[in-house]
Amino acid sequence: MKHFSVDRFEESFAVLVDDSENTITVKKSELPPEAKEGSVLKLEKGKYVLDTDEESDRRKRILSLQNKLFKK
Repeated sequence: MKHFSVDRFEESFAVLVDDSENTITVKKSELPPEAKEGSVLKLEKGKYVLDTDEESDRRKRILSLQNKLFKK
């Protein structure tokens, strides 16, 4: 399944980055109201929905890499 991360908001648009690091711009109104920078989304039936499980997994992987990098 293809995932998107919210990179940033610019006026009434959101810039999303997919798993292949391609960027797309969509209207903010197409996203769930609780989406914020860093949120992970997936497309379901043509609508963007939050994927909180994937977001949590990604945050854990990033924290693990940071800990290895800084040897914590």
